[in-house]
Order: sequence, then C-alpha cells, then structure tokens
Amino acid sequence: MAIESDLNHDPTPILSYVRNRLSEAGLDVKVVGPKETPALLATYGHERGMLFSGHLDTVPIGSGWTKAQGERAGSRIYGRGAADMKGACAAMIEAAGTLVQEEVPVAVAFTTDEEEQMNGVAALIREEAVRQAKGIIIGEPTGLCPAYREKGIFRFRLTTHGKAVHSSQPWLGENAILKMHYCMDRLLDLAETSSQRPTDITLCFSTIQGGIKNNVVADRCTMEVDVRFPLPQTPLDIHNIILNQLRGESYTMNVDHTVEAFEFDASSPIVAELTRFLGTEPVVVPYATEAPKYAAVNPRICICGPGDPPLAHAPDEFVEIGELEGMYDLLIHIAKYALE
Repeated sequence: MAIESDLNHDPTPILSYVRNRLSEAGLDVKVVGPKETPALLATYGHERGMLFSGHLDTVPIGSGWTKAQGERAGSRIYGRGAADMKGACAAMIEAAGTLVQEEVPVAVAFTTDEEEQMNGVAALIREEAVRQAKGIIIGEPTGLCPAYREKGIFRFRLTTHGKAVHSSQPWLGENAILKMHYCMDRLLDLAETSSQRPTDITLCFSTIQGGIKNNVVADRCTMEVDVRFPLPQTPLDIHNIILNQLRGESYTMNVDHTVEAFEFDASSPIVAELTRFLGTEPVVVPYATEAPKYAAVNPRICICGPGDPPLAHAPDEFVEIGELEGMYDLLIHIAKYALE
C-alpha cells in the first residue's frame, strides 16, 4: 500500500518492486503490453502449472480515512488496495516463491490498468503461459469463497450543451446543468439505491462537471455514469435501455468502456476443489474482473481472494491477516492439486 499505483501515478515503481521480488524468488519475468499500462508475466517450470492473476493498480485513495496507508491494527492491515487487491498479490508473490523452492511449476500475471480499461490483459492472453495454464486464480476479494459469476460493465459519458449568458438574465441563455438535471431525472429509477439489489442492474452517477463561474449560465455539463449488469444482458442491451430512458432529452453520449457479464462452470474441477479445501460454497460477486478476457483463451478460471467486497474503494479499506494467510495456503494447495 505504501507504493501509490492508481492511474494518476506512474506504474513503474510498483512494477519494478514486484518484478524484483519475483525475480529474486527464482521466476523468469517479462513485461508486456502498452508502455503506459504494462503487464507483468512471471513463470517457473516447463510443465503447465497454475496461473495466479492480480492487478497492481488501485482507485485513488480519496478522503475520509482514519487509518494510515499500510497501518496494521490488531488482525487487520489498512490501506488503499488492501482488499482490492494488493493483499492478494502479496500472497501470490509469497506463494510463488514457496512453489519455486518446492519445484512446482507456477505462473504469475499482474496488470496495472484493471480499474480502468483492462488493456494490459489483452497482451497477457497472447502468451502461451496463460493459454496453456492448468487453471487461473483471479484473486479479487471474495472473502475467500470461490466465485463463479460476475456482472458486466457499461461506462458512458453524457454531455449537455447550453448558451452562456449573465446569471442575472438566465432566460436569455440555455443552462447545460439544468439539461443534465433532466437527464439524471430520467435515469433515477435505475440509480435509486433503496431499490437496488446485488443481482440487478445498478447505475451510479460517478462524476459531474459543469459551469465556469457562479455568475455565468453554464454552457456545458458532463457526467460520467457506471452501469453494472448481470447475465443474460449484454452491453448492447444496456445501451438500448439508456437510450430509451433518455428519449426526448438533449445530450450527446460517449461509451467509454464495456465488459461482458461472465459466468463459468460452478462445478468445474478447480471450483470444486477450492470449495472442498476452503469449506465454503461458490458465490456471485457484484463487480467485474479480467475473467472474461482470460476466458477467451483459457476457460479454466476461478475468482477467489481475501477481503470483503464492500471494502473495495472505500475509506479505511482493510484485509484480515488471517485471510492473507488463507490465500497463501489455498494457492499452494491448488498449484499442487493441478499436477495430480
């Protein structure tokens, strides 16, 4: 947590730290993907083994914290990314080092832009170590329960345009903020949190910017919106729903990022073995991961990691040390199980 790695920071420091740790542990490490958002792939052994997948980037720290970054208090470690998902990445590094010592084949893949565009994973899935892995464990926070279903992402920006005039005579202009208000009103039934359920479509008004000064009618307003949706809906379905909701309003719309909703076999050998080993049942998570990208070349996937999903992106984010130790144990176990 001490190395800042949100998308406002250069990923080089966190990538260099992880690269050195994995190299010192005896893995062969290379960096692939875009220069701005690189990904790392570390491998050991010529046989196909398990692949541990994580992301090193986080959302910004934000405000409202009462704990220091990296602070340990009782059984918890606090900091941005503790749950989502530097804690899991740390467990993966430690487990990989142990597996090398025991001569068990293993691979580790880390990206630096999962929280935004997921470009790094596009380079990783071209690698044979990813395509041929006996299984992929994505360590997103699940409370150490195997997860087999996740929602998709549909992110878009709305822009409304107006006409600037002096605020003492607003009738002479057109207020872009007011136009955005009308658009927001059309989407309120999707955004109302009191009626949302984890398994439904959810919509969040994430950012909004408009106006230049208090005595000028705003001539432009922009809002970013994040929609999460379950199967069987697709990004096209969500696009059509939004267009229908906004029918009659004046705006422009730009789709920034989409990820398909994803589900894999909850009775697959990997999920079944993790369920048995952990003593927990498979769960559904409300967020999106890089799983659909990996699944395009390797369907043997399970999402499982330390941390409680509601803690992700929140102030005083933390992970239980016991769950980090549990993650280490399950990684060692599943890597050896894959060779049986």
